[in-house]
Amino acid sequence: LASLGVLDTPPEEAFDDITRMLTQVFGVPMALVSLVDANRQWFKSSVGMSTSCTSRQASFCAHLLLLDPPGPLSVPDATKDHRFASNPLVVGQPYLRFYCGVPILVKGLCMGALCVLDNRPHPASQWTAGRIGL
Repeated sequence: LASLGVLDTPPEEAFDDITRMLTQVFGVPMALVSLVDANRQWFKSSVGMSTSCTSRQASFCAHLLLLDPPGPLSVPDATKDHRFASNPLVVGQPYLRFYCGVPILVKGLCMGALCVLDNRPHPASQWTAGRIGL
């Protein structure tokens, strides 16, 4: 990820256009282009989040790096998922309940995720691979 030279770079309109569009298309208040390094997740673009990064331990997107093969990750209600129920982003601001992300792949390696989030749960049936455009 470091060799790509994108971490901690200024916002870019093209990425911001994508995250704004995602919030509108999926009817959610938050969307991210998230890149995950060894210690943190950094947001290349963010709509609805008040921070530009989180620890890797708090990152929902970091869980995509563990999938083999890489694929989408949907969490309909984070309070009911043992991986996330005690996550600081669930028990505190922004009180995340819903997460759906698809991996960002570079040369076959997962670097992060393009994701949508909400502070209310969403039924799992709404977030099938077909629904999210895969």
